[in-house]
Amino acid sequence: MSTTIIKAISLHQPWATLIPMGLKKYETRSWATSYRGPLLICAAKKSSIHQKLTHNYFLNKYQQILVDTDNYIEWDDLPFGCAVALVELTACISMTQAFINEQSLSEIDTGDWQVGRMAWQLENIQRIIRPIPITGRQGLFYAEIDLHSQHLEAVA
Repeated sequence: MSTTIIKAISLHQPWATLIPMGLKKYETRSWATSYRGPLLICAAKKSSIHQKLTHNYFLNKYQQILVDTDNYIEWDDLPFGCAVALVELTACISMTQAFINEQSLSEIDTGDWQVGRMAWQLENIQRIIRPIPITGRQGLFYAEIDLHSQHLEAVA
């Protein structure tokens, strides 16, 4: 078994899984990072009725896109306390009104888009087919995982 140490970030569901579902290509934050490179997206263990209602809203609103791309995932099938995607963090952009106006409806829906906040640009998004159990933390953290035995699938 060969493990890798990689930067990671925890997001609550459904926001963590919206990335490998293809609806979210920016992670919006109140803070910037100078880090660029591979980033493991982890789904936090926390679950609430608000999160479930938000997930169902996204499923209903974007159902056709999700079904067409085979990315439709019901609430009961969402992983919690697991790494769900591997991405490349390529930029950390300070939001201006002009930049916000350029975003798709799904990006606006799935993030906190306000002037002065930060948009972390995520590229080369790969879904982890079998989510990897992981203990998340706040902020960026290092995770030690065995990515080689996991199947990664590119997200369109």
